[in-house]
Amino acid sequence: MKKGVFLCLLLPVIYILPAIAQIRTLTGKVTSDSSGAPLPGVTICIKGSTYRIATGEDGTFSLPVGGTQELIFSMVGYAGKQLKADAATTRLDVRLKPDQSRLSEVVVVGYGQQTQRYTTEAVSVLKSNVVENVPAITPQQLLQGQVAGVQMTNSSGLLGGASLLRIRGAASVTAGGQPLFVVDGVPLSDGQYNTPYSGGAALNPLLELNPDDFESITILKDAAAAAIYGSRGSNGVVLIKTKRGTTNSKTKVQLDYYTGWSKPTNTLKVLNADEYRTYYNDYITKVTGNPTVDFPAKGFDWADAVKRTGKTNNYSLSASGGNDKTKFYLGGSYLNQESFVIGNDLKKLTGRLNLEHSLSKRVHFGVNFTTAYTDMDRILVESDLTAPFTAGYLNTPFTPAYTDNGQFADPANNALAVVGLNRNKYYTRRNTGNAYATINITDHLWIKSDWGIDQLQTEERYRKSEKITPGGVGGRTIWQDNKWLTTNSLNYEKDLTQDHHIELLAAHSFETARYDDIKVSGSGFTSDKLLNVGSASVPLTTSATGKEWALESYIFRAGYRYKDKYMAEASFRRDGSSRFGSNKKYGDFWAVSAGWVISQEQFMHSVEFINYLKLTASYGVTGNDRIGYYDYLALYSAGTDANYAGQPGLRPTQASNPNLGWESTGQLNIGLAANALDNRLQLNIDYYRKNSKDVLLYVAFPSTTGFGYGTRNSGKMQNNGVDLQITGVAVKNKDFEWTTSLNAGYLKNIVTQLPSDTRDEEGRNFIIGSYNGQRAIQGYSLNSFYLIRYKGINAETGDPEWYTKDGKTTTAPTSNDQIIAGSALPKFTGGFNNTFRYKHFDLGINFYFCTGNKVMLSEFQYLDNPTYGLNVSKDLLNYWKQPGDKAFAPSATSASWSSQNNISQLSTAQLFDGSYLRLKTLTLGYNLPAALLSNTHILNSARVYVLGQNLWTATKKGFRGADPEVSEYGSNGQVAGESFFSLPQPKTITVGVNLVF
Repeated sequence: MKKGVFLCLLLPVIYILPAIAQIRTLTGKVTSDSSGAPLPGVTICIKGSTYRIATGEDGTFSLPVGGTQELIFSMVGYAGKQLKADAATTRLDVRLKPDQSRLSEVVVVGYGQQTQRYTTEAVSVLKSNVVENVPAITPQQLLQGQVAGVQMTNSSGLLGGASLLRIRGAASVTAGGQPLFVVDGVPLSDGQYNTPYSGGAALNPLLELNPDDFESITILKDAAAAAIYGSRGSNGVVLIKTKRGTTNSKTKVQLDYYTGWSKPTNTLKVLNADEYRTYYNDYITKVTGNPTVDFPAKGFDWADAVKRTGKTNNYSLSASGGNDKTKFYLGGSYLNQESFVIGNDLKKLTGRLNLEHSLSKRVHFGVNFTTAYTDMDRILVESDLTAPFTAGYLNTPFTPAYTDNGQFADPANNALAVVGLNRNKYYTRRNTGNAYATINITDHLWIKSDWGIDQLQTEERYRKSEKITPGGVGGRTIWQDNKWLTTNSLNYEKDLTQDHHIELLAAHSFETARYDDIKVSGSGFTSDKLLNVGSASVPLTTSATGKEWALESYIFRAGYRYKDKYMAEASFRRDGSSRFGSNKKYGDFWAVSAGWVISQEQFMHSVEFINYLKLTASYGVTGNDRIGYYDYLALYSAGTDANYAGQPGLRPTQASNPNLGWESTGQLNIGLAANALDNRLQLNIDYYRKNSKDVLLYVAFPSTTGFGYGTRNSGKMQNNGVDLQITGVAVKNKDFEWTTSLNAGYLKNIVTQLPSDTRDEEGRNFIIGSYNGQRAIQGYSLNSFYLIRYKGINAETGDPEWYTKDGKTTTAPTSNDQIIAGSALPKFTGGFNNTFRYKHFDLGINFYFCTGNKVMLSEFQYLDNPTYGLNVSKDLLNYWKQPGDKAFAPSATSASWSSQNNISQLSTAQLFDGSYLRLKTLTLGYNLPAALLSNTHILNSARVYVLGQNLWTATKKGFRGADPEVSEYGSNGQVAGESFFSLPQPKTITVGVNLVF
């Protein structure tokens, strides 16, 4: 037996001895073809093997090889090179050319990475240099105008507010419509963690991330790219890769600082003191029958009082480097920002550590970790009439702000008092990261184990002064959402022959999270100096809730490439979710894709102006599970409302639904990518069709069931569109370079099926979205506005007129006259970007456009009504006086003012064309000459710049709002394009400096 074991061990050794004897050391140096300078950090690998090394600081390398091998040299920003080293070669010097085509760049995809040239997926990548120095608070803001097919709408100018981000339209109605965000392999939690006291829109789930830490942002748009994320890929996936150190490079220290000033892009036009005095006595008295008023000689400018010059200061410091075994990146930042509206401030502190280490040739491990803390002063929701921006435009110029002795006048209804006396704080603490290890079993087979966390704690503290609420009121709420996950994968990659290349992935993932909240509030404080809710004498609220969910997944992917011109890929994922009923707990998601590099064909060699041409096609199915944790369960509640005959009891609150299952979206994508004119012109165009079925809807139940609402699978929706991206180097010589790019996305959305529980006058199924006429209607676009049509003021009578459903004029419209008046979904979105470089100067000009959508500005239901005793729009000064007048407002004696049919009733009078073109950023920078920096013996590079944001906005004629970019309900995709005194976007001037040591 022992001899048998010995022979079994000896035979493999004898077999590999000749191969060991043939191994030699190959040395060389890699330099830049354009400058001749050595290139450190160039990755060198043997084709078909996972073994890699990197060049040293002087560009040299030493690599053990055996026999004849093909070596691949690659580096970001340079064209890769593949060279053959025969058995006699012991030295190999290589020159790499700068690569303008980006085809050799590695892009991050789900659970791996691919080379741009060979990917069959529809992905868009933003590198750090595209978005650097842009003073964005959250990552979503960096995407606006940069990626075709991506619509990013800021909810308002409120600091920390959520954004509405859609990738290729909306795939869901009432379930979550936001994309999945994944940072270094960790999917982020994106729950709602605030109450109405905390601001107008939901808080941004990515608020705690620092954009300065990003190396790249990759948007997975089609099913071939997103299906690997299965149940959460229907709305697209955004992969964020953070910065790493560089192999064999000295430590680089970078300091970035900017300071800026902001004001609103535009404001609402309301009456000043002189205008209001005259308007009240000449017009409002006739409308209301009130007597004339002898107003004071001087009024108060409320709109000016609630605004200020916003200020921003941001400090970011990082260090990165590495040797042949260890790479590191260490970064930290501090942001201090004051909004242009009083009471809204944000402080953010972040820290990040990314570490990679090779224990040996076969074993590698790494850690990515970030921690963040934010401290915010928040203001009330805009629908509260004491919210600063709202009150600033609704208070008349003669509404007193202060008494004669300098105290706040009428504090309970005074926005200045509410901000000055109340305390409204919001804090977040977040730790996100993962630790991973990779073991190369062979040169082609390796395993990876990844463990991650996303721990989030948010806290809200509010304290109302006794001058606002007698006795004072205070409250405190703490939310905790703690997630952990693990993914373990087996990977295989090999060149089977010179022409055949395969890649295989098999993985298992488990993810779970626990949510808890504790809420307390009370009243009856003896002094406003007592801020803690524990000082309240009367408890109002004491509650604590908890819930958890889990997701288990099995993941498979296979890729094949033949002669580097024919590619195919298939992926499959099976997810099991705790959110669904016992009959539908597991769902299967898959995708297939193929690519053809046409430019590699013999018949294309004569077409000299085309450098690269690739055709891709894909189809796949993704899912959505973004609903409540327990929507499928039969739930009961206890408490006073469940008592029976004085005895404690239970009452049913939710019906059981064991068949509640996955919402799924099938997507077809056909794409064409081309590079021409020596790679100076790049074109990408994609056509897609997305069909969502079994849409998760929160709908009404029949009254006979005893239940009001519940979640069920009952809907279908379709999105069709085209994504276009064109980039060109228009001019390039020794001193001057001009790069221009255009991206545009076209979208057509149709809700094809809804439950028949609610129907309109035409018999169409619909679901109410908001009380401002927005709804989802079968056969029409999501976010459709269903309103009566406003015609205008009759020039002969001075009365307002509307249209009936059949187009006739009327002064007394009814709800039966409502029609579909447009959609909040834009048809076209995109950006037009230009970069100019002349010697040491650089100039960047970036535009964003959005067209084909409507926006509902319901603030005009107040500003266009003089009967409320509030301030009004300047447009009301143009009122009807005599026959023939083309007026905006009715005559003062119009009977409409004494009925509900006045111009402020909900109609298309408050609906506007939301199309706009905006100068998103304008940047002018100067890089200090290297000769000057060399004298410092410290600085390697230095750049100073000035940047403007939202400097100019063009809107359609007749637009009356402060800003067309509005989404009052934040990330709620069921309601888009609505505003009630939403804060406009800030117009910002920023001055900054980048220093590298």
